[in-house]
Amino acid sequence: MRNTGKALKTPPALSLGDLFKEHPAIGGYIGSIAGVVRSLGTPKFEERLMDFLSEVMPVDHCAIFTYSEKGEAGHLFTHGRMPERAAEELARDYVEKFHGEDPNFVMIQNLENTGYHELSRLDLSTDYDPAYQNHFFDRSGLIDKASSIGQVEDGRVYCNFYRMSDSTAYSPEDWDALKSLMPLATALVAAHYDLARERGTVFLDNGSENILRKSIIHNVISSDMEPFNILTQREKQVCERILLGFTTTGIGLDLDIAPTSVATYRKRSYAKLLISSQNELFSLCLKISGRR
Repeated sequence: MRNTGKALKTPPALSLGDLFKEHPAIGGYIGSIAGVVRSLGTPKFEERLMDFLSEVMPVDHCAIFTYSEKGEAGHLFTHGRMPERAAEELARDYVEKFHGEDPNFVMIQNLENTGYHELSRLDLSTDYDPAYQNHFFDRSGLIDKASSIGQVEDGRVYCNFYRMSDSTAYSPEDWDALKSLMPLATALVAAHYDLARERGTVFLDNGSENILRKSIIHNVISSDMEPFNILTQREKQVCERILLGFTTTGIGLDLDIAPTSVATYRKRSYAKLLISSQNELFSLCLKISGRR
C-alpha cells in the first residue's frame, strides 16, 4: 500500500449525549441504577435491585446469602416471584441444613479475598446431589441460576439469580448478558450490606432467626391485628425497624426523621402496647403470631 504521507483520521469519540441518542434505553437503565443507589442500606433496596435486573435481563428470583470470615452462613434477603413463605422456607433450609451441600460451597470457602468472583454455571442434572436438586429446584420451580461472590467488610455475599419453570432457562445470549450485569449487581449488593451495617442494621448469622423476625413483621406488625392496629403508620414503621435491629440513628436515617422523633414514636408505641423494651416487643409479636 502506497504511503501518501497523510495521517489517518481517527473517528471522533462518541459523546455521552450521542450515545443516549443512538441507544435511548441506556438513559432508562442509568435512571434505574440511580434508584438502586439511592436505596442502598434501606429496605427498599431489594425491590429496586430486582426492578433494575428485570429491565436489563429478566430475573425471576433472587436469593442473597452471606458467609462470615469463619465460614458461617446467613441470609441477607430473598426477593422475586416465588411465594414469600416458600422463599423464606428455602432460605432457612439452606442456611440451617443444606449450605454445606451446595456445589459452590467449597469454592466459596477457598476463594481468596477478592472484590468480585463469577461462579461457573452448573448443570442441574449432573452437578447437584439428587436430594439437594429435588429440594431446591424440582419442588420449588427453580430451573436455572447464575451465581457470584462479592467481598464485604466481614466476609462475603453470595448472590444467586434464578429463572423459574413458568419462564425459560437462560439462553447463551442471556448468559452473556448476565456475565456483564452481575459485577454491577454484586457490587450493589455488597455496598448495600456494608452501608446497612454501618447504619445499625443487624444481619444475624442465624438466617432462620432473621427470617422469623421478617415473617413476624409481615404477619403481625404490618397487619391490623390487635393490639398493633392502634398504632399509627409511623409508629408501626419504627417498631418494625426496632425488631430488625436498627439503632435509633439507623431508624432515623432510614425513615428520614430525626433521632428525637424516633425516640418519641418508640415511647408512644410502647405505651400503647403496655411494654417497655425491645425484648417485650418481640415477645408480644411471637405471642400474637402464635394465635394465627
